[in-house]
Amino acid sequence: MCSNTTSDDLLPCPTHHTHPYHFSELELGSGSNQQPYFRALVFFNKKPGLTDEFFHEHWKSVHADLTMQVEGAGLDLVRYVQFHQEFQHKVSIEPLLEASGGTMQIAPYDGCAEFHAESVEKFVGFMKNVYASSHLLMCSGCGTRFVDLVKGYNVMVGYDNLIFGRGIPGVGSDAILAEDTRLNMRSEGKQTKKAAQRKKVDSGTEEAETGNAE
Repeated sequence: MCSNTTSDDLLPCPTHHTHPYHFSELELGSGSNQQPYFRALVFFNKKPGLTDEFFHEHWKSVHADLTMQVEGAGLDLVRYVQFHQEFQHKVSIEPLLEASGGTMQIAPYDGCAEFHAESVEKFVGFMKNVYASSHLLMCSGCGTRFVDLVKGYNVMVGYDNLIFGRGIPGVGSDAILAEDTRLNMRSEGKQTKKAAQRKKVDSGTEEAETGNAE
């Protein structure tokens, strides 16, 4: 008995190879806009007994200052970002959690430190310096005073595949941009407005770069 089943029918998504692309740059074989840096996300929680206010203020001030003093910060890192999740943010996202029907939940963390480096080796080298720093982690360092070390840190590492937006200036490459006419905008007026705003921003950036060059 003959079967009409194809190899694509056996895939989790049967249109994996036959999907009609609206954005040709995302097609299989070309749909990668990997940014040229290694990225690490370090998730953690505040130490029990601390107030949210102290945790977030201390992390963005004292701890940030000590981190930037670590050997190699200006050589091994391309970017360091703190992602703060406060109580009001958890409350504001509840409508989305309800709309998901229980399939989406708040990540159980208070913060995430994001690092970009030229390579995993440079990131590891920098973090080894962090762990060797008496000001940050060793013994009674800053990190031991506001981070829950019982739960510890959770790390996610890899790369950014940029789909929409501009790359980091001087580092990454742009992706699909807001003024792209292929985007399904709610109205033509909104699309025109966003394009005008983007043009204004780009113009200001170019003027600033020209001024710096002079």
